[in-house]
Amino acid sequence: MAGHRAVATALLLFLAASLLPGCATDKLSREGRSLIDEGHYEEGLAMLQEAVKDQPDEVAHRALLMRSRDRVMTRLLAEAASARADGRSEYAQSIYERALKIDSGNTRAKDGLEALAMDKRHEKIIDEARELLKKGKHGSAGAALKPVLLESPKNSQAIVLQRQIDEHAAKELIAGPTLEAQFKKPVSLQFRDANLKMVFEALSRVSGINVLLDKEVKPDLKTSIFVSDVSVEDTIDLILLQSQLSKKVISSNTVFVYPNTPAKIKEHQDLMIRSFHLVNADPKQMLTMLKTVLKTKDIFINEKISAIVIRDTPDAIRLAEKMIADQDISEPEVMMEVEVLEINRTRLTDIGIKWPDQITFTATGTGAVPGATVPTTVPTLTQLRQINGDGIVTSPPMSVTLKAMLQDTDTKILASPRIRARNREKAKIMIGDRVPVITNAVTPVSSGAPVVTGSVQYLDVGLKLEVEPDIHLDNEVAIRVNLDVSTIVKEVQNTLSGTLAYQIGTRNASTMLQLKDGETQILAGLIDNQERNSASKVPGMGQLPLLGRLFSEHQGNGTKTEIVLSITPHIVGKIHQPDVREIEYWSGTEASLQTRPPMLRPLGKVALNGSGGVPSAMPATPAPAPSPSGNQAAPNVAPESPVALSWQGPGQAKIGDKIRLSLNTRSAQELRSLEFLVGFDPEVLQVSDVIEGDFLQQNNAQLQFDKTIDQDIGQVSVELSGTAGATGSGSVATIEFEVIGAAAQTQITTSQIVPVGESGETLVFTAPGSHSIAVSP
Repeated sequence: MAGHRAVATALLLFLAASLLPGCATDKLSREGRSLIDEGHYEEGLAMLQEAVKDQPDEVAHRALLMRSRDRVMTRLLAEAASARADGRSEYAQSIYERALKIDSGNTRAKDGLEALAMDKRHEKIIDEARELLKKGKHGSAGAALKPVLLESPKNSQAIVLQRQIDEHAAKELIAGPTLEAQFKKPVSLQFRDANLKMVFEALSRVSGINVLLDKEVKPDLKTSIFVSDVSVEDTIDLILLQSQLSKKVISSNTVFVYPNTPAKIKEHQDLMIRSFHLVNADPKQMLTMLKTVLKTKDIFINEKISAIVIRDTPDAIRLAEKMIADQDISEPEVMMEVEVLEINRTRLTDIGIKWPDQITFTATGTGAVPGATVPTTVPTLTQLRQINGDGIVTSPPMSVTLKAMLQDTDTKILASPRIRARNREKAKIMIGDRVPVITNAVTPVSSGAPVVTGSVQYLDVGLKLEVEPDIHLDNEVAIRVNLDVSTIVKEVQNTLSGTLAYQIGTRNASTMLQLKDGETQILAGLIDNQERNSASKVPGMGQLPLLGRLFSEHQGNGTKTEIVLSITPHIVGKIHQPDVREIEYWSGTEASLQTRPPMLRPLGKVALNGSGGVPSAMPATPAPAPSPSGNQAAPNVAPESPVALSWQGPGQAKIGDKIRLSLNTRSAQELRSLEFLVGFDPEVLQVSDVIEGDFLQQNNAQLQFDKTIDQDIGQVSVELSGTAGATGSGSVATIEFEVIGAAAQTQITTSQIVPVGESGETLVFTAPGSHSIAVSP
């Protein structure tokens, strides 16, 4: 007995030792799950990993570890992506690094860190581009911002900044071409039949621009040019235009000049490669457009990813960008609320007295009548001679039925589907049944029974609606509607083949609707009206007026079916309204693509004459007599100034003050119009208003006053034009500023001044100096 107890005790101890590790492992799993739910991902996963080590053969623990790790990584990556979208880059980086500690090979976390590094790089570039924009360097700002848009087309900050750059570029394009600082310096040149190299030497001395000539530029090439206060770039373009030459900007102060021939253009003209990833437009259509309009030859499309790659000149690339941006737009959709109502009205009538329409008299006898349902006998000839009323049987039994029935049935079938369709694409609705039609084909064989094969075809019976919307820019929708309603009229049985066919009744309507967004249109009138009347009368008596009703039965069957369709379109998505700059822009000439027109700023008059004749127009300043060689260079001549401008205003201000600065003039000649550009620091001053002065309103003259305030870059453009010339002194314009920032000294400058006299000539003027204001907190 004691031996049995010892064995039992040993078994219990063995079982407890076997179960103890399993209980400990289960505890680790439960605690690990609890820590993960509380957000302690690393500790929880560590416990689950320890549970797997304790019982490596337990599949449940291993599966739990894998599921938990995947769930933790999903949570961390989603949290990091949300932080990156909110602009919390440092927090997002810490989450990505935390995820990589859990799973060092996770590609999404690595990609997230790379994206954060790209965001930081882009943020720095955007700040640099914003600073360039504030300085008025729109071209440099756009070039600096371009890598950001190429790598991240949906970067919101870059898109907003690019929009500002485009707006400023569009404004300057109206006034003239955009110039860099090295080419904006105005110069005055006067040459007649001068050697081209000599002209470029004089221009280089005046402007500081280096000019390199191709070896194939003819050394005896001559030119005549008379310009006054024209920018260096415009002057170079004028010389190249009359000499059939082209230029290539090597650096900020160096220009390379070469002959404008196909061979030289191919040799020196720079080409760019640009890849366009389309979202909505068809790549094949875009390919055809670019080849047709821009004559681009080096072009490739990848239909798999809807991409177009072109290699062309920078101007051609810019034009392609505008064209594709105008075409690659998302088209709106139309959500159509459709209600189809089918109304069936049926009236059945059966009124009158139903008389028997036949009677049979049968003589009875002692013989049995074969097949008779009523016990009778077949009469003999003797019996027939002695027959009377008792020996005659009538059938069927005589009866008269009074009928008075009136049955009305109303049926309404309503279908209210909603269908969404893209612009200019068809959408279909089918509400009904698909009726099978079985067709048998009999194939005879040489021996035995013929082979019968059957095929099944389905007919759509019910309501079929087809719509095709066309969305207009005025929020109206043109809808082509095709409505077809079909029913089974009767079944047609083929007794020979045993197949069954159907007679289908149809009603259809096709129309074109023009509806506004949210407007409802009802289509009705698809009516099917059937009436059937029949009467059973006793001959003679039933045909009598009035009295005939007692000897007749009248039956009526009337059926009326009407289809009513209601359709309401709702435009889903924004209708793209293109800007003017997107639908009309310069493209150059047939031989050369350009993104801006060949035009000069109104800073002076220009005369070109390559034949040595008298110039068609001369500068306002008299040109000196030509030298014996026929060449005379007169850069930056400083004659007497009949128009003098000066600033008048305070020299000190505090933050929050509102100050006024007036531009005054003193003119000895008739001054009819004046244009100028005022520059200021937008971080210190904010323009409240610009008020016209009284100088050009002398003698009750009418004044046309235009102003353009660009606070972002700190510029005010003013144009004044009177109906008559004015002399003497007075105020031209007054600018109201509000001080918003502190600065030891802030400058108000004036540039691009164009005074015009009574006869339309440009007057010589003395520009005002910069006005300094000390701003204190």
